[in-house]
Amino acid sequence: MPRRPAIRPRILVLALVAALGVYAAFTTWADHRRMALVGLTERPCGADGQVVTGRPLDDWATLCGYREENRRMIAAGIRPGVVMIGDSLTAAWPRASLERQIVTRGVGGQASGQVLLRFRQDALALRPRIIHIWVGTNDIAGLTGPVALDQITANLLDMVELARAHGIKVIVGTVPPARDFKGFRLGDPAPDIARLNALLRHLSSRRGLVLADYHAALLRPDGTVRKALFMEDGIHLTAAGYEALRPVLTEALAKAS
Repeated sequence: MPRRPAIRPRILVLALVAALGVYAAFTTWADHRRMALVGLTERPCGADGQVVTGRPLDDWATLCGYREENRRMIAAGIRPGVVMIGDSLTAAWPRASLERQIVTRGVGGQASGQVLLRFRQDALALRPRIIHIWVGTNDIAGLTGPVALDQITANLLDMVELARAHGIKVIVGTVPPARDFKGFRLGDPAPDIARLNALLRHLSSRRGLVLADYHAALLRPDGTVRKALFMEDGIHLTAAGYEALRPVLTEALAKAS
């Protein structure tokens, strides 16, 4: 009886690769079907603060980030005196240097439009006496795409008007100096920061807002940046940087109270 030729190893490898490809394609399709079916739901967020689909873009504004913590606070009847909302500069503010009545609702990388989208649930819903808004750095960096000053103004004014409609005082922080935004935009951001801060000062004066001038607190008397107060990226602050800002915050809170 003639012997069957042995199946070549190369054929086995190709068959295995093909099988894995089919499996991967089916798994991807199944995952897509599972995630695509999540629309209106009672639980859009997991216990870990992430959107249930696992796709970050499905929660572009990070509405899931503080959702559970907010729910627990409201259920317990905890009403903070101050809510500080903004980007990573707010998120990184050292807890130990803040009064117990202050809660922070900062999300790294967010621009003013994203902060506006979560303003109601992360700030208004907690019913504080004062809301501290600190945005603009990531708008200038272009993290969410091109933006005009009037668009940033609209986002900020929407937050201010929402707060005032609820009888809440507003503090607005100026944008700190930044060395550059490597990987996001080219050129020196200082002129754009100056333009935005001029706008913030104008709005604060015209609308009766309390201005926390953090930008000025991070400069020397001659107008140069106090680089030792910044991390290596030239954007985020060290503990010493936040310590330099603490008197500015304290004064702003006193004015708003």
